[in-house]
Amino acid sequence: MSHHNHQPKLTHRTQSGFTMVELSITLAFLALLLISIAVITTNIIAIYQKGMTLKAVNSVGRGLVEELTTAINTAPSVDTTSLCNSLAGDDAAACRSDNAFKYVYQANYNSAGQQYNGVFCTGYYSYIWNTYYGVDSGNTLSLRYLSNTDGSTPTIDTPRLIRVEDRTYRVCSAVMVPNSYTSTFASTSSATIDITKLAGSTNVTNPIPEPQSGMLNEFDLDLMLYEFTIFPISQDAVTLRTYMAGTFILATLRGDVDITRSGDYCTLGGTAEDGTGDTSSLGNLGAEYNYCAINKFNFAARTAGV
Repeated sequence: MSHHNHQPKLTHRTQSGFTMVELSITLAFLALLLISIAVITTNIIAIYQKGMTLKAVNSVGRGLVEELTTAINTAPSVDTTSLCNSLAGDDAAACRSDNAFKYVYQANYNSAGQQYNGVFCTGYYSYIWNTYYGVDSGNTLSLRYLSNTDGSTPTIDTPRLIRVEDRTYRVCSAVMVPNSYTSTFASTSSATIDITKLAGSTNVTNPIPEPQSGMLNEFDLDLMLYEFTIFPISQDAVTLRTYMAGTFILATLRGDVDITRSGDYCTLGGTAEDGTGDTSSLGNLGAEYNYCAINKFNFAARTAGV
């Protein structure tokens, strides 16, 4: 009789799964992937917002160029002789030497060369503006005009840019130093330009057209002029057609723009839209920078001839 020893068979079960090391590596990879996606998405949004801001500035700038060239092209010839003859002596001679330039353009600057405000008179429309530097320092121009049928005199305070029909250069002559053509801009601080004495404005049944503003609006951005310059004019002695050329710097209010800064004119972080400089919540992320854009525009045109 034989005895068989039945030895139990040992079975080995293999359990599938991640070890702690593998799990840690996988989670780290997923975290890195999510962070990368978030960074890429944030950069795409920032680039998109920066592009939209630049587009807004360029769109408004091109609109202003068209506005100014049209105003100049439709303006009558500048009768510089008549304008200068209203002055006496040396003032009249100085006026004739520069083709009555101060009846066309004047601007107010601070000691650092930053423009506060200014006026530009084409002979048809006149423009009044306050730059960022003027508004920031309180050196601004206001406009008083007659528009209401009851004869009242409304005032527009601190316009960023405003246009008014002015065929007698009243806007420019209003800021000239009396009896001193060679002197600088009459206003060194806040001033009000009174155009209620324009021809026809005293007749309440036929008042001067209401000034037009809102030319610096685009989307939800606050845009401002930082400088507006008209170059010395030239005139054809026969036709009296006057050639006018100029340039202006247009930028956002946000981003702490400084046109005197070398390099990038926008500051990372920068000034908040309300001008308080408090960007603690978003400034470190460069959010204000994404809403900052600046560009310089040039224009040139001729008035109608005789």
